[in-house]
Amino acid sequence: MHHSLLIFDLDGTLLDTVDDIGTAANQVLQELGYPSHPLSAYQEFVGSGVAVLFQRALPDKNPEQSVIDECLVRFEHAYDACWDKASTPYPKIPELLNQLLELNYRLAILSNKPDPFTKKCVTHYFAPYRFHPVFGQRPTVARKPDPQAVREIMKYHNTSAEQTLFIGDSEIDVQTAQNAGIFSIGVAWGYRHSEVLLAQGVDLLIEQPSELLSFLSNQT
Repeated sequence: MHHSLLIFDLDGTLLDTVDDIGTAANQVLQELGYPSHPLSAYQEFVGSGVAVLFQRALPDKNPEQSVIDECLVRFEHAYDACWDKASTPYPKIPELLNQLLELNYRLAILSNKPDPFTKKCVTHYFAPYRFHPVFGQRPTVARKPDPQAVREIMKYHNTSAEQTLFIGDSEIDVQTAQNAGIFSIGVAWGYRHSEVLLAQGVDLLIEQPSELLSFLSNQT
């Protein structure tokens, strides 16, 4: 079956955002009197939404919900001030997206980043590539790995599971694809080690963006 709809994760897949996320999160932790972390540590904290990020970043591994709620409020303000300071598309991603557009693939984004920030990042960094729809974490929709939003995107494009694939960098993305019954592609340049993706049962692991084009071109 020819895949015509490509759903991408954002952070760690298309856009390297970990330094800006870590800077904002560290600011929140310091404001509340908690120890901060090296920015590289946030590669392991991201992927499941901001609330889970702080569950992982806080010294108490079972923090009170009131603490998480305070972190979320503060993070929104902190990240709004720095979301575009260090973030950048990964090498060869713009070239990949240009080629996918030329080949008439339909492109969408599904992230566990809060929806307003997801849309802001995509508009700023990827406006020419016509991603539709662009979904971050929304209060009324279960976050990845729940397949609800994937099915919403498939319905929007009127595509079947056999025509859809999901590209991401984390075990959450692989689980999302599995839960939706679609093909999963893991990228080795993101925030998880390749072994994590392979252990999760990813259908295909790629080391370079050009390998996605090679895979698509070999479809029958």
